[in-house]
Amino acid sequence: MFSKNIRTYITSNRFIKSMTIFNRNILLFISFFSIFSLISSPAFSQHSGNVQINGKIRKDNRPEGGVTIQINAPGAPAQTVTSKDNGTFNVTLDFQKEYTISFIKNGLVSKSVEFNTNVPPQELDIMIQTEFNIDLFADVAGMSQASAMNKPVAKYSYSPTYQDFVFDAGYSKQIKAEQEDTRKAAEELARIQERARLDSLNKIWNDSLVKVKEKEARLLASQAEQDRLRKEQEKARQDSISKAQANAAAAAQAAAREKSRLDSIQQAEIRANALAAAQEKERQDSIARANAEAARLAAIAEARENARQDSLRKAEAEKERQDSLALLRAEAAAKAKAEADARAEAKARQDSITKALADKAAREKAEQDSIVQAKAEAERNRLQAEAAAKRLEKERQDSLEEIKRAEAARQKAEADSLAKIEQDLLAKEKERKDSLALAAKKENERKKAIADSTLAANELAKSLALAREKARQDSLANIEAEKQAKILADAKAKQEEAARKKAEEEAAKEAALKAKAEEEALQKAQALKEKEAKDAIAKLEAEQKAKAEQERLALMAAEKAKQDSINLAYRLEQEKLEEERQKKAMAEIEEKKRLLAKAGETETKTTAPPKPANTVPKIIESDYRDGLTEETITESNRTIYRTVIKMDGTASNYQKIVYNWGGVYYFKNDNNITQTLFDQEIKQAKAILAK
Repeated sequence: MFSKNIRTYITSNRFIKSMTIFNRNILLFISFFSIFSLISSPAFSQHSGNVQINGKIRKDNRPEGGVTIQINAPGAPAQTVTSKDNGTFNVTLDFQKEYTISFIKNGLVSKSVEFNTNVPPQELDIMIQTEFNIDLFADVAGMSQASAMNKPVAKYSYSPTYQDFVFDAGYSKQIKAEQEDTRKAAEELARIQERARLDSLNKIWNDSLVKVKEKEARLLASQAEQDRLRKEQEKARQDSISKAQANAAAAAQAAAREKSRLDSIQQAEIRANALAAAQEKERQDSIARANAEAARLAAIAEARENARQDSLRKAEAEKERQDSLALLRAEAAAKAKAEADARAEAKARQDSITKALADKAAREKAEQDSIVQAKAEAERNRLQAEAAAKRLEKERQDSLEEIKRAEAARQKAEADSLAKIEQDLLAKEKERKDSLALAAKKENERKKAIADSTLAANELAKSLALAREKARQDSLANIEAEKQAKILADAKAKQEEAARKKAEEEAAKEAALKAKAEEEALQKAQALKEKEAKDAIAKLEAEQKAKAEQERLALMAAEKAKQDSINLAYRLEQEKLEEERQKKAMAEIEEKKRLLAKAGETETKTTAPPKPANTVPKIIESDYRDGLTEETITESNRTIYRTVIKMDGTASNYQKIVYNWGGVYYFKNDNNITQTLFDQEIKQAKAILAK
């Protein structure tokens, strides 16, 4: 049978943000004796005590779960536990070990605690229960790479005086000060970086707005030039159409004149032919009549001759013959006279035909001269139209060349702007690196000064501790203390060496990542330039390919642009009228409210006037964080949809106010704006914040 003392200590620690561990009060010490049978397992006779640690991990005074706790000690298996959702953890440590307890979580600065469980031999059979809390905070601006953040925040060891594990308050205070300074410097650096990022975003936004405005101005100028060209082409087309119509009318008149001339010639020929036919018929009739008369006269002469021969016989025959001859001569003279008259009539008819033919030839010559003159006029008009078309084509080609030159100048200006932006970014990066180097240099000087003062303070604390320990302990305790101090120094040197190597590796890794990021940024910028160049070439080729199609669709586009312009003017006019109507309605409502308020004041002087319903609510900029905040406010007579955009400490307040009676108003800060501008500015701000 043997007795074993089991002492249980319930302690309470508080590890505040600065990682300061304050003294614990021993709440309860319970000693009790138990007698176990020697028949029990031999392991009971060899059982050793341990240290049970209960703690809680916090971040911003709130429990932090999911923190990995690594427990390492030379000659002991490594342990890994994870804090619960409420931030609590529980670990058990064996005696006679030097533990390093690390608290690790992504995005937070890792911390560690050294826990020396060496106790006097007579204390090996006890179980000690202790607890401490630890606070973690976010890793900003590479704070975790600072040497002060890689040092243990507390060192626990056994105190024979208190018969419990206590921490080195002086060391913790020193680490607290170092880490606080490092944290302040990192937060200041983070603020500088954030301000630089916001400045860069603001500059990019402003540059993008300037580029958009310049592009709009170029588009408007190009559109105006295209409108001018289209108007000139339309004017030339209308002039050409008018000239063609005039030429067609002249040609029609000439054709009509030619037809009239041909008709008159045909009618003259018909009249001349009819006259000639009538004269020829009359001549033939006259000849037939003359022949008939001659035959009649011959028959009469023959009858007379027969009668004379019968009556006079031979005496009178001669006389009758003479008479007959005289009669025949007279008839021959009459016949000759008739033939002469017929020849005169034929000559007159031939002269009339000759004169008609001469008149016809004169008219034909006049008509030919008129046709030649009309053709010459038409040829002059055609040449003038071709010259005008060539002049318009040359002007169009000149305008296209001017547009190409302007486009080339714009591309060169954009390239120069990109080069200047890159130079500014490189200059800012150099300034940032120089400031970081200067800050690092100052930090090293400060750390060196702190290290010197800390070394002196540690030496003084060690000397005082050794003096007190020498007064309390015997020679064996002194030897044990020296041994423990040597072990601690070796462990500390190893830990510092490991921390130094880790810091160097992290610095090299960070430098490699930074170089890679810079190289990727340069590659992206180069790719962006190449893409812009390819886009510009493709755009120029597309413009050249689409030139013919654009010329064909120019008239339709002009008509559509005209119609769109009319529609836009009509829409703007309607918006203006709607805005004036809303303003007028608001003014009427305000006037009614004012009159009602005035009437209410006359009824009772103690009642305050109602607040105008169309007032724009104010905001307090400090109530809103950087970025975009959207909220909805419902009042008795209206609903307010508010969007607050805050960048670089400056807030812009966009409010859409919908009244119950149907009125809708849009405001930026205190100014009334249109719905289009309201939606456009919010959309642009969201796009910039999304980058």
